[in-house]
Amino acid sequence: MPIAISPVVVAAAAAEELDNIFRDGFGVLGAGEGEYLKSGEPNSISGKVSQAAGRSACRVYATGNTGVSGRAALKYEKVCRPYLDSIYPPTGVGIENPFQGGQCPGVRYLLTYRGTLTDPATDTGPVQTIMRGPLSLDTSLLPGDVCNDGLTYKRWTLRGADNAATGLWAGCTASIEIISVVALDGGDGGGCGNPAPVVREPEPRPDPTPPPFRFNPGPDIDVDVDVDVDVDGRIIIDIGTGPITIDPFGPDGGGGGSGGGGGNDPVGGPGSPGDGGDTGEGGDESGQAEDGEELVGVLVEILSAPEGANRFFNNSELVYRGAYYVAMGYPGRLGLDMSGGTAETIQFFHAQQRGLTDYRVRANVGFNLRVTPYYRILEP
Repeated sequence: MPIAISPVVVAAAAAEELDNIFRDGFGVLGAGEGEYLKSGEPNSISGKVSQAAGRSACRVYATGNTGVSGRAALKYEKVCRPYLDSIYPPTGVGIENPFQGGQCPGVRYLLTYRGTLTDPATDTGPVQTIMRGPLSLDTSLLPGDVCNDGLTYKRWTLRGADNAATGLWAGCTASIEIISVVALDGGDGGGCGNPAPVVREPEPRPDPTPPPFRFNPGPDIDVDVDVDVDVDGRIIIDIGTGPITIDPFGPDGGGGGSGGGGGNDPVGGPGSPGDGGDTGEGGDESGQAEDGEELVGVLVEILSAPEGANRFFNNSELVYRGAYYVAMGYPGRLGLDMSGGTAETIQFFHAQQRGLTDYRVRANVGFNLRVTPYYRILEP
């Protein structure tokens, strides 16, 4: 005798279970981190539906056609990779650190890299370029970056201080290896952390069982599961009750995270330089992030100082006292950064917290400064 079930109840329960799986329930049923969608054995109808929907969402992600953000891809990789590797040959998709170091503001770095192409076979051999930090590797594409035959165009751009950018390598069958990043000018340049990880997008792959698909969770029960994934990583499932949207990453970007002004992606990254300017002697320079961005910090360079400026004389570097005043915060609510009382010729000041938008740098009498703000995009 067929078992009567309420599709609405099953869909709601499956949505909640799937949300937990992607948000923070990696150890569901004791299957271990990332293993539930691969080999878990749910014993409830809602569990079977949620597992099937999760597997389908992973396959949609693996096609490479969703364009999910790097923040969402971090979660998808952790939850989906064991299952995807069990149905596809390993695709090389994952999260990698492009290089180590290179983050000290104003320090000149020598970057050595090698670019290769498989078609036609090309190896550039070691290539070197010099740029002031903080350095980051941009993999954004440009208009016209397209390939035939289903290949994915790849482009790498090195970015540094003062809006500097250098194209390193690009192509349809291209790959790049960063061999080393070495500080010049006699400084070690290695104590300022590492760049944000880069999420390698999955290569496009056909889904062997594209949604919607049917499965049998028990005697005399057939369920159609239709799954889609939008560009922000939200999962939409429908088992005949109408679409239900699951936001497994939450409005704050991290499954009920800190709520500290948005953009709480796991790493954050060094950001990119914005439009700044010079203060002039004794003047000031200020600015504000665009909508959808946050202030990472400001890079301040002393262009000129008055004769006899107050500084530390027991140091070979020029370290000034009270050369300028740095303030960051929100419109009309700027907080003074007390660390600005001591400054080298080139100094980076980090925003005190996530989500700040505004800055102001005020030069002391006789000092002329160049100020460059750094911003990053707030992930939805």
